[in-house]
Amino acid sequence: MKNLVFSAVFISLLVACAGGNKNAEISKTAASKIDLDSVGMAETIHAFYKWYGEAGKELTTKTSFVNTEAKYPRLDLGLLGTHLGEFSKSGAVCTEFIQNETVFYRACGLAWTEQKVGDVLTGFEVDRYYCQNDENAAEFLTAGITYKMEDEYAVVQLMLDPKGPNGGPRDFEMKKQNGKWLLSKFLCNAAYTH
Repeated sequence: MKNLVFSAVFISLLVACAGGNKNAEISKTAASKIDLDSVGMAETIHAFYKWYGEAGKELTTKTSFVNTEAKYPRLDLGLLGTHLGEFSKSGAVCTEFIQNETVFYRACGLAWTEQKVGDVLTGFEVDRYYCQNDENAAEFLTAGITYKMEDEYAVVQLMLDPKGPNGGPRDFEMKKQNGKWLLSKFLCNAAYTH
């Protein structure tokens, strides 16, 4: 009888330990998935700033979507669509990015009715994607991230050094599409924060 009770306890312990290993494996798998998400998000942000530094930054000086022939500047939505379409070439933005930027520039366009041609227009006070005028681009290519994820969306913070030349972190919204994290929104509304 003693051997039967001992065997039952021993078998119970074995089953419990085996279940514990499965939980540890599940935890490792979840941690690996989170790490892969983090790597994917950081790679996308770094790729965007690499593209932006090489080709995209030039786009901020092109304001062909602003009609300055009248007394007050006006937004040309057709030309804005062409302008924003160039950002797709970065491979780092999703269609929601284009939609969010269109909403931003429409809001700026409303403010332009109060501004004169030749003024620094709302939305152009600082570089919209660096969120400042004098950036140190190298830090944008290497900084780590933190994030909060919900389903296929994440709010991501690029951890720029608060004491460094760029003045601290930048925030983004990202969306996972077809297994890849893409930028959907820059949370620096430069026109309203500087």
